[in-house]
Amino acid sequence: MNKIKKILIGIIKFFFISWLLVVVITLIVPYFGSSCKDNFNLKKFDVIIVLGSPATDDCKPGSIMKDRVEKGIELFKLGFAKKILFTGSSVQNNCTEAEVMAAYAISKGISKTNILKETRAENTFQNAFYSTAQMKKHNFASAAIVTSEPHIKRSCAVFSKFDIDYSMFPSNNPKNISKLQLLFWKFGERMILTHHIIFGYPK
Repeated sequence: MNKIKKILIGIIKFFFISWLLVVVITLIVPYFGSSCKDNFNLKKFDVIIVLGSPATDDCKPGSIMKDRVEKGIELFKLGFAKKILFTGSSVQNNCTEAEVMAAYAISKGISKTNILKETRAENTFQNAFYSTAQMKKHNFASAAIVTSEPHIKRSCAVFSKFDIDYSMFPSNNPKNISKLQLLFWKFGERMILTHHIIFGYPK
């Protein structure tokens, strides 16, 4: 019994130390390994880019998507840019995120003529890749980028890989999310960013 007990204690210690190491790496690496060239001095932009989030199964904006679109609309009405670009494909269901976001923005009074859509991106890196490609087509050089607050640091690190001037603008966090859920969301984002820094960004 003593031998089995020692083995179990050894296994528990191994997993605890491994978990602790993962936590430490996740907390430290993003501070030293991610570059972010957020241009805080910019007041006017060529375009506002709103990053996608899954829609509901009936193609309505979820709470996170709503918050992001509403932040984009707020910046648009404040005169930050004359165009809004919504980016996102259909990742979790058959609803194209950019299309749902655009429809929601139109329902809030934004004219179709002020809206651009990017419908291919399936992750944050692709959001940046395809959005900046559209920017080049329209001769845009600067962007106000909107996403959720826990997603800001990772998004900023991703957009720093592309040759544009930009600033990040966090949307409000959903009202129905608990502090514990928010904490897990932030930690999850840090884990993904840490993975990107160590192993490279997805294409």
